[in-house]
Amino acid sequence: MNRYEKVIDDLFVRRRWVVHVFFWLVILILYAVFFGRQNSNYVQTFFFVGFLMPITICTTYFINYFLIPRFLMKERYGFFLLYFIYTLIGSLFFEMSVAMITFIIMAEIQIQNMSPASIDIFFLLTSLLMVVFLGMAVKLLLHWRKSKDDYQRLMLEKVETELKFLKAQLNPHFLFNTLNNLYYLTLEKSDKAPMAVLQLSEILDYVMHSGKTTWVPLEKELRQVENYVGLESLRYEDRLRVEINATGLLSRWRIGPMILISLLENAFKHGVMSSTEEAWIKMDIAAADEKLLISITNSRKRSTAGNGIGLDNLRGQLDLLYGERFKLRIDTDDDSLFSVNLTLTNVNELEGLSSR
Repeated sequence: MNRYEKVIDDLFVRRRWVVHVFFWLVILILYAVFFGRQNSNYVQTFFFVGFLMPITICTTYFINYFLIPRFLMKERYGFFLLYFIYTLIGSLFFEMSVAMITFIIMAEIQIQNMSPASIDIFFLLTSLLMVVFLGMAVKLLLHWRKSKDDYQRLMLEKVETELKFLKAQLNPHFLFNTLNNLYYLTLEKSDKAPMAVLQLSEILDYVMHSGKTTWVPLEKELRQVENYVGLESLRYEDRLRVEINATGLLSRWRIGPMILISLLENAFKHGVMSSTEEAWIKMDIAAADEKLLISITNSRKRSTAGNGIGLDNLRGQLDLLYGERFKLRIDTDDDSLFSVNLTLTNVNELEGLSSR
């Protein structure tokens, strides 16, 4: 809902009685003009229709504010149909009675050009019932719109709650692994520990700020990937080889925070940490107009099994952010290789929708 629709809705709620009075005045004038043209007595026709209008108004509000909420919205369709028919019959009976009494009074006071023959009374009564159906249609339309807005709001709150939960799972998991690396460096009394602290502080600053946003620039995420790789490389030194290739329209893309880091984290944990020999990780990123392709492949020991909690949380975050506009494929056919391929489609459109 945009700002103008919200203003209109606020005015409608605050001045609802004005809208209702205006609606019925318009109906009254239209009917007086339409039926008054038959005898050119617009004033008398105005008063005649005005005598019948209260019955139409009462019928409309009785259906909209009693029958519809009490029976139709509670799926008691049989009772609603029965009472609806009774209401229409009763409304027609009272309108015909008022019409006959009005014509008798007009005849006694000798109003010219005003008789039952001068007005198609049955067409008038039928058309008044059409107003009842119009009022029902407006009521049901407003109810449908309110239900739709309520559903969208609840779904948005659900997505935001689940996304925050997944981020809360992801960030401590990343922090736990990184602190293990720092612990290893301090035990070795390595001169590289200060650099590790600096890189960790930058990553934690990124995690703290990106956790408050839904999307981050792809290039910003890539900078933290470099920090992460540098931090992990301090531990493995010459035993690890990491290659990152990023090409294409990188500056035009925004992604969910921590996606690339989560993929690398999984590669380190299940590909490098479990190996005592030389290991390698390769990440390829290709950014096009419509698709963003992310592929990460790492070596692994034959005995390594499982994908880890990191990928499970990542899949949940991707599902919440992108819905059906992502594909995550995990290739474990080769016992010595582990490959994850992620394809994101039309992410820029989703970013625009989320910012409204």
